[in-house]
Amino acid sequence: MKFIVEHLSKNSGRLGQLVQQETGKQFKTPLLVQTTKGGSIPYLSREVFDSVTPECQVLQMSLATMDHMKEALGQYKGSGGGLSEYVGYKDYPTILTIRDPCELMPSGSNDKDMVPLFTRRGKETLTPQKYIELVETFKPDIYQGLSDADTNFDSAKKRIQKSVDRTESFMYFCYEQHKQSQMLSKSCLFTPIVGGYNTYNRSQSIKHAKEYGSGKYGGFIFEGFHNYGLTATEVTSEQLVPIMSHCLKELSEEKQQPLMLPGAFTPLVMLELIQLGVDIFDTSYAYCAAVNFKALSFSFKMNGDSVGDCEGGNVPETPFIDVTDECLKEDFRPLLKDCSCVACENHTRAYIHHLYKTSELLGPILLMIHNLHHLMEFFKSIHECISSDTLDNLIKLLRHQGGDKVVEYRIVANTKVISRAGLGKGFADSKS
Repeated sequence: MKFIVEHLSKNSGRLGQLVQQETGKQFKTPLLVQTTKGGSIPYLSREVFDSVTPECQVLQMSLATMDHMKEALGQYKGSGGGLSEYVGYKDYPTILTIRDPCELMPSGSNDKDMVPLFTRRGKETLTPQKYIELVETFKPDIYQGLSDADTNFDSAKKRIQKSVDRTESFMYFCYEQHKQSQMLSKSCLFTPIVGGYNTYNRSQSIKHAKEYGSGKYGGFIFEGFHNYGLTATEVTSEQLVPIMSHCLKELSEEKQQPLMLPGAFTPLVMLELIQLGVDIFDTSYAYCAAVNFKALSFSFKMNGDSVGDCEGGNVPETPFIDVTDECLKEDFRPLLKDCSCVACENHTRAYIHHLYKTSELLGPILLMIHNLHHLMEFFKSIHECISSDTLDNLIKLLRHQGGDKVVEYRIVANTKVISRAGLGKGFADSKS
């Protein structure tokens, strides 16, 4: 993969292209990569996902949901399409990460010689050698280096320092193996930058990458800000922006490299990171909203004073529609009146509320369709604002949505009770 910076704006970040060199396919940055579970878009078949977007997408694979496929993939021949062909998305570029951004990563279980990997079968251990062997089997277009990312805003200094030291130790091995491996000659290495919310430790991690990874990596992935899952939605701009500003200043010489932040960051936080120059995010926010019965409804249309789906000039208190709300049972409007997704064009709020009440599998399917479509349209609006250097206006719109109060984008786990009879189906499955 090759990264090209095409446009730098004064106050709105940058536009670029991530190019798959073998096929010449180009993907605009800021880029929203599609989070998968076991190689599949959550809840959606390939045919349904094609109805969300017919355009080729970059797929984010995680070892936490795919490590059990190693043997089958090692024996798979196919027609040369590799990992993406194996999961049914032939010729889609792939990014291989370690952790599933949709699920909470338990803290602890760290050791100087290995990284814990939490899979559906329980905890596995990843040594640097085992990790590289897995990457060589998967042969992704992009993969991240092995890291100890078990830190968050509340982590102690000792834990943060250990995460930096262990990541450096892992990366000594990864850099050498990446350089020597013929099987990874076409794969791009994203070197991890860790260090929690401590600028000194982040500088340590960046210094090591520059000294020992120079000429070996093709981008950076920033970890250690949260424990994934809903914890990423709790990260605020006030916490994150100062640390990322510091990191990006120290990486100014590497400005031609793409920068990625995995996790379900809120749309407002993503915007402020994009303004700093971050290039790649994932769709785990759409998934986290869907499994907690929420349809994304925040406005991003720069139409004067418009606030999206607000009727009678009312300003929304939240950027979601909670489909568990009883007031929807006789609401025969689409989720969003101007949305062109399959869910909004063919179904009503009342029907999706009914699907929740009856624990039908179609419920989360329709929410994922809508949420993915909404986020992808949001990123199109971001590209337009960067081109016109008006990202500040979009940030203001998202922050207040036309009102005086700051809108809360954090996703809170929905704890409403579903009958035991419905467990194992649709919505209920995410709470079982």
